[in-house]
Amino acid sequence: MKVLAILAVVYAAAYAAVRLGEPRLLYFPDRTLGVPPAELGLDIDRVELSTSDGVTLVAWVARAEQPQSGELTPRWLIICHGNGGNIAAPGRMRQYAALRRLGLNVLAFDYRGYGESSGAPSESGLYADAEAAYRYLRERLAVPPDRILLFGHSLGSAVAIDLAARAPIGGLIVEGALTSVVDRAQEIYPWAPVRWLPFSRFAGLEKVGRVSAPKLFLHATADAIIPIAHGRRVYEAAIGPKTFVELRGGHNDAFAVDSARYFGSIAEFLARLPL
Repeated sequence: MKVLAILAVVYAAAYAAVRLGEPRLLYFPDRTLGVPPAELGLDIDRVELSTSDGVTLVAWVARAEQPQSGELTPRWLIICHGNGGNIAAPGRMRQYAALRRLGLNVLAFDYRGYGESSGAPSESGLYADAEAAYRYLRERLAVPPDRILLFGHSLGSAVAIDLAARAPIGGLIVEGALTSVVDRAQEIYPWAPVRWLPFSRFAGLEKVGRVSAPKLFLHATADAIIPIAHGRRVYEAAIGPKTFVELRGGHNDAFAVDSARYFGSIAEFLARLPL
């Protein structure tokens, strides 16, 4: 009985620590929103999105330099970024510029609690935020579902997969995907009973099999934050059509280190989609 009592106290303490400390372990928002440098040539429109639970999000719209040849309606790419910074991170702005050159309209939104968006982040909240971005394109801009693509990086891969499993889309691109936050936390803290604690899950592995749209999986071989084994497991759980591309570089710089393969793979993916 004494052992059980001690275990109960330890679990209660761990439970409280996770509940109170999880936001600081999982979310690293930057509240200062910069502006795109002139040399990128990004013509940004600032828009506000309303979520189903009343949170106001700030997003950037960057329209394509020139739509892909033969397209009647340009494709839109919703960006679900990772758990750090905000939509104005320098690397992300460089990505927007390159994606525009591929003929994509880009909608990059900040999760609640990031940048100029109101609220505080949570797993259910981030899912609602992505849905608000999707609803903005569908209802405000009247974009057909098959012209909407989703992109998710790192933690954002789980956010994009969740939305792709619930809403009709034209395609899904994920980079540095993780099987779940719980899996990764257990790898980092093997001594802790992570699976028994009320940790956020962000379990893309469990949901990706419900995504019927074409899928592109990008992962850097030297990714030390989300090892490539995670990305391969998510890829293997997905149904076709699907493609897995290994990249040089790490978690946050593959687009720069292996730029030709990175954006070339996205261009090839777009070329295989119906016009």
